[in-house]
Amino acid sequence: MYTFVAKQPILDNDKNTVAYELLFRNGLTNAFPANFSAETATKRLLAEQFLNQPIKNLVDDKLSFINFPYSLLVQNLIDFLPVEQVVIEILEDSTPDETLLESVKQLKNKGFKLALDDFSMDSGWNKFLPFIDIIKFDFKAYPLEEIKKYIYRTKLFNIKLLAEKIETIEDFEFARNLGFQLYQGYFFSKPVIVQNKALNQNQLTVMQLMKEVTREELDYDKIELLLKRDLSLAYKLLRYVNNVCYGTTNQITSFRHATVYLGKAELRRFMTLISATSLGTNESPSELYQVSLTRAYFCELLSKHRKGHTDSQEAFLTGLFSLLETIMSRPITEIMDNMPIPTKVKEAIIEDRGELAFYLNFVKDYERVDFERVKLRAEKMGISEQTAIDMYHKATEWATLILKKTP
Repeated sequence: MYTFVAKQPILDNDKNTVAYELLFRNGLTNAFPANFSAETATKRLLAEQFLNQPIKNLVDDKLSFINFPYSLLVQNLIDFLPVEQVVIEILEDSTPDETLLESVKQLKNKGFKLALDDFSMDSGWNKFLPFIDIIKFDFKAYPLEEIKKYIYRTKLFNIKLLAEKIETIEDFEFARNLGFQLYQGYFFSKPVIVQNKALNQNQLTVMQLMKEVTREELDYDKIELLLKRDLSLAYKLLRYVNNVCYGTTNQITSFRHATVYLGKAELRRFMTLISATSLGTNESPSELYQVSLTRAYFCELLSKHRKGHTDSQEAFLTGLFSLLETIMSRPITEIMDNMPIPTKVKEAIIEDRGELAFYLNFVKDYERVDFERVKLRAEKMGISEQTAIDMYHKATEWATLILKKTP
């Protein structure tokens, strides 16, 4: 499975790139897909780009401008984004009412930068100006003299001005002389599509999780079991925990811990995002997913056999995430860097160190049909070779059963 996003540079007066506008795409065609609403497109962009990877992978240390329709702004679906790297663009068709104004004030108090996109100069937006950082003017939509007059009237607010649709050197020079500080348009660069590998998502599991998190009383046991079934959801949930808590130093030791840590409101926000990415995704999970789930359950069974030497949920995480580097085609150190999972899990996967690494190597030996090493490891753990074989068969059957429920 792949995700797609177009990014267009935003430049300063010296033509240095200071930000990118991120634009949703659902393929290599460089245009907004006609069958998507603005709300669905933004949800997909947020889930696919901010939960699949650190945003620095996409924009480095630059700002990222993201379009937000009215509905998402008033739903308060933004808190998990990195406040230091996101500029929230209020779409031009938003209604400047009191509900939106209250949301804008809250976002401003949290430290987000706010921009008015394709600004219409309507007087209804005047009450918003004290909370706005950037106004984007479409150079092709309004007479330049009209823009000039408006800029003169609003100088007191210390708002940065961004000129869109800059297509010639004359446009650039004129905008700079008017007092613009930021620029975007084909004169500098057309949007460039970035394609990234992503994890397949189980639609049935998403629907079941959605049902569970909307109940009045959450059943954390059910939620944990559902998360264990889906590598994509497990990975994205841990990235969401990291993002929403702004790089929490707390280690998440299990999916139950993660869900309790987030609480009902944040879980529902997470599922709102995830549900958008599951629409229209009918790809079957690959063999790597089967292996990941088998490893996870096998490591959990070994840990339970050891009774107290290791945490069984940490063992499960070790097996589950052991193939992320292969699945996502990204260095494992980069993937693990922004996941708040126990140090022991990271050491096992990245450094091949600790007892959890022993469990992981145990299952790898079985996969390689190296029964000499399987026998040696079984003896070291005080179990028979047949018990180890039975554990592996049990893990394989569990993984097969889980994946059969994938549409």
